[in-house]
Amino acid sequence: MKIAFDDNVRIDRGSWRRLMGVSDEHLKRSESDEKMRAALERLETQMDEAESLLFDAVEPAFAYRVLDAEQLTVRGTSLARHLDGCDRLVVMAVTLGHAVDRLISETQASRIALGVVIDSGASVMAERAANMAEEQIRTELAEAQTRAKRTTDTTAADTVGDQTAPLYMTPRFSPGYGDSPLEMQEQVLDLLDARNQIGITLSKGYMMSPSKSITAIIGLADHPVTGRLATCDECVLKDKCQLRKEGKLCGRRSES
Repeated sequence: MKIAFDDNVRIDRGSWRRLMGVSDEHLKRSESDEKMRAALERLETQMDEAESLLFDAVEPAFAYRVLDAEQLTVRGTSLARHLDGCDRLVVMAVTLGHAVDRLISETQASRIALGVVIDSGASVMAERAANMAEEQIRTELAEAQTRAKRTTDTTAADTVGDQTAPLYMTPRFSPGYGDSPLEMQEQVLDLLDARNQIGITLSKGYMMSPSKSITAIIGLADHPVTGRLATCDECVLKDKCQLRKEGKLCGRRSES
């Protein structure tokens, strides 16, 4: 399935700057530090150019599939807890396409700094594409449930399960988050036939190609479920995490 980016919506600059190591402190210092201000202005100019190149290259697409919970082998305590109470799942994959990888590679070979900016911007775009795909999935499943209630549409009923019950969904959870191993990407991509559906392949080291791709799992239930963020203690990156060193969190600090 294709994803249509609105040409009038820019890549989120705040997320883009943070990914490149520009902190709020840097922005504050630029108000009184001329060198810092000049450096950030140059970065903004590079972002403008990178954004234009990315929108010309990007070919976002996604695939998803609804499964019974037992069809997925869940690995990791954090994912198991996230899916607690869910009897069905959505597996999904999103990609920006191979042209973005070529753009990054070609630019880094001739203009290294701009290539780094493009690479970071593409990561932000991939997350945005995943958000858009998740929103579309939620909409399609809600519509399928409505059709199942009103008609004898067996396809819709098979998709959402018990059409008389409410449909609740957790946020998405990606392999590699918390203590869920990156190796789970292989299972997700196989279940989706992602190579044929949207052109995503996996290396022996479980890295996806195109590189700006995201896999994720969403829990489905007939009762309210919120999912659960991983704790720092569960995370395989806890000893290397830059956010943790800065006193920030992407999930929960602990069970307490």
